[in-house]
Amino acid sequence: MSKLYCIGELLIDFQSVGIASLKDTQQFVKKAGGAPANVCVQAVKLGREAAYLTKVGSDGFGEFLIETLKNEKVDTTYISKSTEYDTSLAFVSFQEGGEREFSFFRKAAADLHFTSGDFKNVKFNGDDVLEFGSVALKTFEAMSTHKYVLDKAKKSNALICFDPNLRFNLWEDPEELKKVVNEFAVFADVIKVGEDELEFITGLKGVEAVKKMFTGNLKILLVTNGGKGAKLYLSDGTCEECKGYKVNTVDTTGAGDSFFGAFIAELMENGATCANLLNKGLNFKEILDFACRCGAYTTMSFGAISAMGNKENVNKAVK
Repeated sequence: MSKLYCIGELLIDFQSVGIASLKDTQQFVKKAGGAPANVCVQAVKLGREAAYLTKVGSDGFGEFLIETLKNEKVDTTYISKSTEYDTSLAFVSFQEGGEREFSFFRKAAADLHFTSGDFKNVKFNGDDVLEFGSVALKTFEAMSTHKYVLDKAKKSNALICFDPNLRFNLWEDPEELKKVVNEFAVFADVIKVGEDELEFITGLKGVEAVKKMFTGNLKILLVTNGGKGAKLYLSDGTCEECKGYKVNTVDTTGAGDSFFGAFIAELMENGATCANLLNKGLNFKEILDFACRCGAYTTMSFGAISAMGNKENVNKAVK
């Protein structure tokens, strides 16, 4: 059976109790977070096998995160602990309509200092998938390790998926973020971006921005637009669109991750690989539609991992 491997940050989301700014919030609730970890969990909830590759601090927060993923049936074999660096923390406050305000504490984050040695035993097969983002690409050490894992995946012909997931407040220079994202985008067979992210990454808008993305290995580009749905572009010029679903949104945390996790899970369920992705006759419109359903479902509850659903729950609740 094919397996999804996700690499990147694993952190504690301290989420605000009630609607307020970070400045005015008095109480926070501890939740497991990290975009690639959310992708990993959503795929498992949809029946796929998945493993997470990262490093946490040798502390109670790290133990909590590992335990959370284990409880979600994610393979945690490749999560190591550091005595030198800390588990990442993020504080999140909620605004009206489910929007959020973030503050990150990651300057001494363990997931910015994993090494190739941490993942030397990872072995990919041709029907496996590797997914990653940009948040854990902040240090030379982490970038080198990502390239090591990406090279292993590419040599095994595994499908590579990239979600830039831009977090500007983690970078001193936006241009450096753009440079890093474009450097790693060329590895990907599938990329998911928001409309605003696409403009930032390419410096272009609309059709020209989409065209510029199809360099390197890219076969599928997913462009999301929040509650308004998403578009899917293929390298042959095909475009599919989902208009999105109206639900009672209370928290958008993890919605994009749920969308991407569901999209990847559906590719895997249908036997898609790097070798046959564009010639297998997949119904991309249906796959896109279901991914949008999963993203919408996640916004109906607070949190990310705890708000994600299985196929039955999603199809029942989002119509």
